[in-house]
Amino acid sequence: MAGTRKAAVTVVLAALALTATACDNNDKPADKNAAPAAPTTAAAPATPSAAAPTGGAKPEKVSPAVFLEQVTQKTGAAKSAKVDELIQVGEITMKGQGAVSWADGLEADLTMDLSGSPMGKLLAPITGGPKAHYLYTKDAVFMGLGGELLQNSGPRWVRYTMADMAKASGGSTDQLQSADPVLGVRTLIAGGKVTEVGPETVNGKATTHYSGVLSAADLAKASTQGITQAQADRIKKGLDAAGITSEQVDVWVDADQLVVKRTEQAESKVGAVNVTANYSDYGTPVIAATPVDYIDLADLQKAAAGS
Repeated sequence: MAGTRKAAVTVVLAALALTATACDNNDKPADKNAAPAAPTTAAAPATPSAAAPTGGAKPEKVSPAVFLEQVTQKTGAAKSAKVDELIQVGEITMKGQGAVSWADGLEADLTMDLSGSPMGKLLAPITGGPKAHYLYTKDAVFMGLGGELLQNSGPRWVRYTMADMAKASGGSTDQLQSADPVLGVRTLIAGGKVTEVGPETVNGKATTHYSGVLSAADLAKASTQGITQAQADRIKKGLDAAGITSEQVDVWVDADQLVVKRTEQAESKVGAVNVTANYSDYGTPVIAATPVDYIDLADLQKAAAGS
């Protein structure tokens, strides 16, 4: 029994370390045996232009940047949405589905399908399969348990705090950035190179497509707005470590000025990186309350040390 418990603890700790870094840039060089980070960048909230429209569809003779400033306001005011996300890094694929809220910080209830990633096999003994259920709260992340190794241990969730995530990912705690629809638009605006591609139908909706290619310098410059210099330096270092020199960001916006789809594309040391997020049901409730039956990562670490 002691050997089984020790094996379970080891698997959990390894899974948590990978999970914390799989969806975010970090300061460490890319590991070809683990899921590399999807490129996500932070940018300051757009400042509304005096010429910006007050509502409705985009009027004529309004620049893409001015219109997208309004999109950040309308999408931001919606506060939440359902999200369907696909992350591809080289031959590795991860899929996420659930709901995300940005009303007061980022919170989410997501199920990740990791069958196309090495993490799928790693997590299977403790989740019961290649899918993992996550609750993101303001202060921590909870991963659902269900595998045979831990089914009789009592707790149904493992909690790791912001400090745990920062330690596992080299200082970063913004794992939810890739699911935030407002952030993609703000990044596109901050880069200063957004263009209107034109009307396109996406997921059955009439939308307008906007696109921009940002260099690593553009991303670093945009990231310095609203965050500390240390954070900006860390983002730039992560891009350099991953071998990412530029990133293409595309967004599709409907007549209600809501983001319907966002994509990010880049080339890294381990292959092409493609992130696609589809959004629907804006205003949907997001239940990401702290579970009552969880065990702390710190307690698992103590158990591992005791074993």
